[in-house]
Amino acid sequence: MYTPNTESFADTSFSRLCQSVDVSSSDEDYKGKNKNKSKASVDEDLLETLQERLNYPSRIVIPEGSDNDQNSKHRCGFVSIIGAPNMGKSTLLNSLLEHPLCIATSRPQTTRHAILGILSSPEQNCQLCFLDTPGVIKDPAYKLQEGMMEAVKGALTDADVFVVVTDLFSTPIEDDMILSRLRTTEKPLIVIVNKIDLAKKINPKANTDETGERTTTVEDAVFKWRTLLPQAMAIIPLTATEGIHNVGVEALRRLLVGGPNAPEAFRNLGRPIDGMFPQDTSMILDQQARAILPSGPPLYAVDALTDRNERFFSSEIIRGALFRKLGKELPYCCEVRIDEFKEPNPEDRTPILRIGATIYVERGTQKGIVVGKGGKMIKDVGVDAREQLEDFLQEKVYLNLNVKVDKDWRKDSDKLKRFGYLK
Repeated sequence: MYTPNTESFADTSFSRLCQSVDVSSSDEDYKGKNKNKSKASVDEDLLETLQERLNYPSRIVIPEGSDNDQNSKHRCGFVSIIGAPNMGKSTLLNSLLEHPLCIATSRPQTTRHAILGILSSPEQNCQLCFLDTPGVIKDPAYKLQEGMMEAVKGALTDADVFVVVTDLFSTPIEDDMILSRLRTTEKPLIVIVNKIDLAKKINPKANTDETGERTTTVEDAVFKWRTLLPQAMAIIPLTATEGIHNVGVEALRRLLVGGPNAPEAFRNLGRPIDGMFPQDTSMILDQQARAILPSGPPLYAVDALTDRNERFFSSEIIRGALFRKLGKELPYCCEVRIDEFKEPNPEDRTPILRIGATIYVERGTQKGIVVGKGGKMIKDVGVDAREQLEDFLQEKVYLNLNVKVDKDWRKDSDKLKRFGYLK
């Protein structure tokens, strides 16, 4: 997506406008009066002066209630979802959006790209641009994982808000640089303790972690993350697999969009847990919640779900089927490319979307496993993927899958650039 560099243009235009009304920074009186003020405060004073100086009879004034006036009250920002592998980050995003945008499996490192998910709330006059990121790993083993970690670092830079996802066991972020940036950030930060349903299935007394780092109760997990990230504005326990009907997911959503009635959503979580909010804070009000996102116009259409196209999600859905059908290690060696995406002909008696895809593996032995005896495995993968594609695209789909060997593609920079993992 092309984004013009408007910053220098804005600075130049503003400077010329200041000079035209004799309130430029060269005015010694103006500089003297504002020398102890912040840049933002000085700019506000300057804008007020401009309003007064330019208030001539023929001036065009934008009426209150217009689109531009609404945009000035609109809130919009990027929310980066960060955490270790297999914490349920993609599942959480799907629950917040109420749509299966990202593939989510029980395997770690399923997500390879930073995927944008858009949640617009006209009622609360805001737009949330979520960035679902790959799980943070300490030592990337090959070029593909290096590219995935670059996606995480990019999300750190772009974020207006951080949502850090851990689990009941307080699985840590094993990257000191990333954890340090989260500890020192002045941007709003929320911690999610996911998978709290597991608390009913384990015996806290059977904790075999000799280091004492592993937690087995919600209370201990909240306390630990309050210690790790003391500035977090909220630590919310939830179970993302239950979707938007989970009280924790609903509380997070209301907190991010700024209501309505965020306190009610937090009360629905039950008895308050020590450390859920910062010290001397008993509840987050709607006014505080609305301050999380910066002011700004929406970046995408109100009905937009993502900036990725259907071809991208088709490849992700097929890759998800590979994770469900194949063994533990093999899916990590697979890449899916869409070769054909032919829209149905409306004049056909039974319109059908035709998708052709190639599954790339690194070894000939891997190809044999993906194809399976007599083609059984690739057929099972195709049936699974086609069902998911039809549900996602809401169309009848004909899916044709091929398998090819592309030796050591995960370690080849040129191939990773072609696949979109490296710039």
